[in-house]
Amino acid sequence: MVGGAACPVKAVLALVLLAGCFWRSYGPQMATHADVLVGIARKGADLVGSGRLTAESMPELTYPLERAVAFADRAGARSPDAPPASLLAFRILIARYREFVDVLDRVRRSHDAADARAALAAPLAAVEAAAADVRAALVSEGRL
Repeated sequence: MVGGAACPVKAVLALVLLAGCFWRSYGPQMATHADVLVGIARKGADLVGSGRLTAESMPELTYPLERAVAFADRAGARSPDAPPASLLAFRILIARYREFVDVLDRVRRSHDAADARAALAAPLAAVEAAAADVRAALVSEGRL
């Protein structure tokens, strides 16, 4: 593989290897995103429930969402025709987390601590269930 003709072959080989690296780490990365979303949702619910969440704290809740969306978009771009079940489940998790953050933001402004815990129970459970679905999909695909 010496000379000018080998360059396109080398470039294609490099792209194939890079794509393979993404899919090799796809499962652990997705599981980490799911764990972070659940952990931050629980923390947010605890902070609202104790009356300690302020507007300045909201970026701590939205940043993991932004990172998860970016990961899902990157994975989706690599499998546009037939996304794996885990990616579909992950997109549902993202939607549930987004709904949770919206409810949390409303609740923190309009409820006292005791009412806040009750108002966030169902949205938090939806995030936790969606994360469990992501893990189950990853396991069934052999990615975890």
